[in-house]
Amino acid sequence: MINQFARQIFRVIGRRAGMTGLLMIILAVGIAAFSPQGPGRGPISAPRDPELEKQSYRNLDVAKFYYHKRKPEKNDKGGWERINKAVESRLMEIIDTNPTFARMDEVIFLLGEVYHRAGDIDGARDQWSKVVKDFPDSDLKARAQKRLDEVRPSKS
Repeated sequence: MINQFARQIFRVIGRRAGMTGLLMIILAVGIAAFSPQGPGRGPISAPRDPELEKQSYRNLDVAKFYYHKRKPEKNDKGGWERINKAVESRLMEIIDTNPTFARMDEVIFLLGEVYHRAGDIDGARDQWSKVVKDFPDSDLKARAQKRLDEVRPSKS
C-alpha cells in the first residue's frame, strides 16, 4: 500500500523534484499521519450531556438557595437538620449522577460548608481538601484553603 502510494507520488512529482523532493513529501506525510492532532492542551474530554448539566445547575441553585436563604429559628434544631439534609441530598445527587459537572468545585465546597454547619468538622475538612487538591485552578481554592486553616486542630 505505502509502496504504491510512493510510486504514484514519484510519477507525479518525482520527475520534476527528483528523489530528494519525493523523500521530503513522504516524510511530511508520515509525520502528519502519526503526529497528535489538534492543539497540545491535553486530552480531549468527552462532551458533557447538556440535559444532565442543566439538571445539575438546577440542583446546585436549589441547594444554594436552601443553604443561604432558608433559615429556621435559632432554637429549631430539627429545622436546621432538615435544611442541611435537603442541601446535602441535592449536592450528593449532582456528585452521583454527573461526576464531570462543570461546577463540581462549587458543589464540593458547598458540601463542606454544610458538613461544617452540621458539626461534622472531619467531613467538612475532607470536602475542602478535595477542592484544594482536585481543583487547583478553581476560584474557590483560596476560600477552601482558608476554611481548612480555620478548622485545623490547634497544636497544644
